[in-house]
Amino acid sequence: MGDLEKKRSKEEEVAATDRGEEQQLPYPKSVFFIVGNEFCERFSYYGMKAILSIYLKKKLHFTEDKATVIYHTFSMFCYFTPIFGAMIADQLLGKFKTIVYISIIYVLGHLLKTLAAIPTLGIPPVEFSLIGLALIAIGTGGIKPCVSAFGGDQFKLPEQARQLQTFFSIFYFSINAGSLISTVLTPAIREDVECFGDDTCYSLAFGIPAILMLVATVIIIMGKPLYKMKPPQGNILTRVFGSIGYAVKKKIDGVPADHWMDLAKDRYEPQLVEDVKCVLRVLVLYLPLPVWWALFDQTGSRWTFQATRMNGVVGGAGTIKPDQMQVINPLLILFLLPLFDKILYPAFAKFNMLQMPLQRMTAGGILTAASFFISGFLELEMMKTYAKIPAVGFSEIHFMNNIPCHVSLQLSNGTGLVQEEAIDKLENMVLRNLEPGKYSLDMEVSSTCLPAILTKRTEQVEVMTHDKEVTAVFLGVDGGAVLPTVLDGHDDPEKDDGANGRIKVVYDMGKLEKSTNLTLKSDKSYSFDLQPNGVYGSNYSKIDTGLYDIMMDDAKLGNITIDQGGVYSLIVARDPETNIHRSLTHTLTTPNSIHILWLFPQYFVITVGEIMFSVTGLEFSYSQAPESMKSVLQAAWLLTVAFGNIIVIIVAEAKAFNDQASEFFMFACLMLVDMGIFMWLAWRYTPRFVGSRDIPMKNGVANTNFKNDTEM
Repeated sequence: MGDLEKKRSKEEEVAATDRGEEQQLPYPKSVFFIVGNEFCERFSYYGMKAILSIYLKKKLHFTEDKATVIYHTFSMFCYFTPIFGAMIADQLLGKFKTIVYISIIYVLGHLLKTLAAIPTLGIPPVEFSLIGLALIAIGTGGIKPCVSAFGGDQFKLPEQARQLQTFFSIFYFSINAGSLISTVLTPAIREDVECFGDDTCYSLAFGIPAILMLVATVIIIMGKPLYKMKPPQGNILTRVFGSIGYAVKKKIDGVPADHWMDLAKDRYEPQLVEDVKCVLRVLVLYLPLPVWWALFDQTGSRWTFQATRMNGVVGGAGTIKPDQMQVINPLLILFLLPLFDKILYPAFAKFNMLQMPLQRMTAGGILTAASFFISGFLELEMMKTYAKIPAVGFSEIHFMNNIPCHVSLQLSNGTGLVQEEAIDKLENMVLRNLEPGKYSLDMEVSSTCLPAILTKRTEQVEVMTHDKEVTAVFLGVDGGAVLPTVLDGHDDPEKDDGANGRIKVVYDMGKLEKSTNLTLKSDKSYSFDLQPNGVYGSNYSKIDTGLYDIMMDDAKLGNITIDQGGVYSLIVARDPETNIHRSLTHTLTTPNSIHILWLFPQYFVITVGEIMFSVTGLEFSYSQAPESMKSVLQAAWLLTVAFGNIIVIIVAEAKAFNDQASEFFMFACLMLVDMGIFMWLAWRYTPRFVGSRDIPMKNGVANTNFKNDTEM
């Protein structure tokens, strides 16, 4: 009886399989190790990448253009290397070994990146950082095509098709969760934590992603006893390239054919050749895609640099870090995807609008261009608050007046009088566009000011200015005589790249026997050691925004308000009228006056453009490809991302624009031209019939089985 029941059960199982019904097989526990690995890996990648552009500029001291080039070179390699990772997995090692071996390279890259950010080690930070980035690009790209496919291998199809769909939903949720958490966390760590004697802690901000990548590697190894391992089965890419190369060679040799790919049928299977012909028709539509990626990927470089020059203070809630603004995109994606799927696309369909995927892609590209027009106009407004840095061939002089009098200034050189100016009492002023060199400065105070104190009202001093530098001159009083003093070093009007202000203490403590302590006291305190007997200036310090009490030893001199992006000279000297120490605040660079949330419109528009262009385009290309060519199209899609980053590299290296706004407008116009080309290609395109085994188009939102983190 038992054998009969087993036989009947087996027959029912086969019959159910023939009818396409799923069998209730247990959910494979191995996939939870794969999901955990993906969460940790995406946390490590996006956490590191979120702060990368600011690190390159702030700590490695690259210019914005050079930092942009390095950032996009790294991104380019991240999307070139998946092809090689797929080939290694499919032809040599298999998915599991490929993931483990390349993850070790990945961890090593993070380790080098973290060590490079520790200033006390004395290792070359630039060289170690660039080598680390190269290894990370190999790591993240090498495992990118393997992890999700390895997860899919754990399911038996068609019996577990529904469970497989659940896995992909959890898998891509882990991608979003890892990227969201890290994009918020690592900028806060780099800005708010102090370590190794520095007022930031990039080493910890890079170190946490490194630890998470190590954890990801350990997790994937721990699950080895539970995995279903599939041996390498060959890579379709090599056969596709081989058939194309063979057909091209015969075409060059003059062999006739109705379609040039038909020339490969004498060596390759006819079905493979027909599938390649379908793929090539879709790849023609891919030609305009790199321009879209050139715009979209600048959210992590040019738009992040734009955010550094804005005001991120949000009342009592704290300060939004510039690199945290990147989190808007994935947050909006999670909110807008179902909105487009369930509401917006059906609503447009009632008016016969945006029904076809290529129409949606065109509209998405135009919206992406609009986002760069928005960023360009915003940049024009922000330029009014930017630091004024002397250009090549010019210098500047910053005068700080500590006398409660109107002071007349005459600046001369060997050719005669160069400039004549006046500065109000207790104010500051910058003389700009001076040729570098030696000048003679004459200052004079009128006889009606401080008549009982001043006995000598004129004085002269030699001022040496230098190319691209700001020379600081303190206008004070010594006894009964006016005294202009040229400070050592130079002033730096450059704004802080984070969410802080910068301050330099300029002081004249008089003839004291010992140094004096000056403290800016608030929730956080900053101390300065003031030396006696002369006029000095401290180094610039990065200060958290807020209101501070100015304390000299135990005496309160006054208050100072530090705003984000402001560069200040705090004057501490005796008041000539009372002979008592007091403080003055001079602003060298205007604080950021445009709030960082004004970036939201351009992020919102480009995210809508992403949903309509990238998400729809990815699904459309899959629906138009034969079943055997899905991986080929995935490789081609990733290559469009790589080529898009190459476009940004070329533009940044060309340095063809004097300001960032002009570059934004150029990219916007380039995108519009690109969409014109895409519309023409779409008009010529003949859609392929979607068979029963192919992936049908849904409502313009990507199937979760194929949505990948290029949409992040």
